[in-house]
Amino acid sequence: MANINLTNEHKPLVSAAIALGDWLCGLPEAKATDVALIKTIQRTFAKLPKVNDATLAMYGISIERGDEQLGLVRGWDVSLEYFANDPNQQGGLEIFSSYIPIPETTDADVLTEKKQAEVDFNWPLGDTCSFISPGQQKQWIAEVSNPIQFLQQGDRLRVELVFGQQYAEIDCQR
Repeated sequence: MANINLTNEHKPLVSAAIALGDWLCGLPEAKATDVALIKTIQRTFAKLPKVNDATLAMYGISIERGDEQLGLVRGWDVSLEYFANDPNQQGGLEIFSSYIPIPETTDADVLTEKKQAEVDFNWPLGDTCSFISPGQQKQWIAEVSNPIQFLQQGDRLRVELVFGQQYAEIDCQR
């Protein structure tokens, strides 16, 4: 068993990550097997700061707009990973968001928007998250409390679930 060094200031992020799972369970497209998998992943997150060996638990949501030629993908993910005997999977806890314009761009305005939209909190095993700004923490919590706020007509909402060898996707067209 390993530990993730969480402080009291980190607990709202973990609580919001677990609450995101509740939101995912409420999606009309979520089948009973999806809900059971989400609940299993949530139980793993709820055990933090303790992490069992052979842990691979993740869920994430993405909102996809446009197509492979022109569009935008926004995402919010929570991942917990630890394999004691595999130095490549010592992982830890990562809570992050992504903002990916399609096609990739060097446009300064778009890159500024990307930088403002993305946050990344990473706790390596046995270590603490190096920096969490209160503003970024509030941003991530507000965004995952109601991800539907970013959904526009025609967008695709996609959920990925991973627990050990189990994998599932939930696709929602709005």
